[in-house]
Amino acid sequence: MPASRSLALLAVVAGFVSGCGSSGSNSATKFTGAQKDVATTVEDFETAARKSDEGQICTNLLASSLIDSLRSASGESCNKAVNNALDDADSYDLTVKSVNVSGNAATAVVDSKNKATNDTLKLVKEGGRWKIASL
Repeated sequence: MPASRSLALLAVVAGFVSGCGSSGSNSATKFTGAQKDVATTVEDFETAARKSDEGQICTNLLASSLIDSLRSASGESCNKAVNNALDDADSYDLTVKSVNVSGNAATAVVDSKNKATNDTLKLVKEGGRWKIASL
C-alpha cells in the first residue's frame, strides 16, 4: 500500500469512528455464526476506539498487513499512529448493517452515523479471529 494511501487511512480511522453519538449499541446481536464473529470485531473496534485503547486495536483488531501499512506510512508504531488518529475523533457510534463471509475473508457494511453513505470494511481471519484488513 503506498504511503499516501496509508496516511489517508489514519485520517479515515479518525473520521470513521467520529459519529454523532457516544453510547453505541451492539449491532452484532442481529447476526449468527461467522457473520456475528465479524460484526463483533467491528463492535470491539468501536468499544476500543471509545476507550482510546490503541493497544487493543493494534493487538487484537487490526490485521498484520494493515498494521504494517500504518507503520510504513507514518514511521510510528501502530499504537502511536492509531492514538494520533483517535485523538482527532470526538465520539464513536458504529452500526453493522450487513456482513458477507467468504472463507477467510469478509466484508462488513457499517453505518458510521456521521456520513450520508455507509462504509465497507474488509476483514480477514488471522490467528483464529477476524481482524480488520482495510477501512
